[in-house]
Amino acid sequence: MIKKILIGILAAAIIGMFVTSFFVTSETRLLSLFLSKITITSLITGVCIAVYASLSKSKLQVFLISIIIGIIVFYTKYFVTGHDFDPLTMGAFVGAMLGGVFAIEKKINYSRRVYKRLKRLRKSNFNDYSETKY
Repeated sequence: MIKKILIGILAAAIIGMFVTSFFVTSETRLLSLFLSKITITSLITGVCIAVYASLSKSKLQVFLISIIIGIIVFYTKYFVTGHDFDPLTMGAFVGAMLGGVFAIEKKINYSRRVYKRLKRLRKSNFNDYSETKY
């Protein structure tokens, strides 16, 4: 779970700074991009989605629920701070990007597990059919 939360924080920081870079001038420092409201909200969204991704088993469900989590978190930010960028679009975009990250992470981990299991079976001569007895 901690691994997924760290992945969520890292991915959310990158996605948040990417989204923030659309709305600020070109002479902005990296630290001010990181400390913007959009990036901080993306970090909160990343942690929430990471917790959900560690509890869920389905890649599609993680992706779809992450969009909903993104919308909820960005609307909450809108109501609390009055930051009037489109919270529906931004929440759906950040949620979809983070959901995609966690769906890919689940697929990679599943493929690695299957490959390790297959490698172990091959090592124990599971597919050796040379001495077949009928």
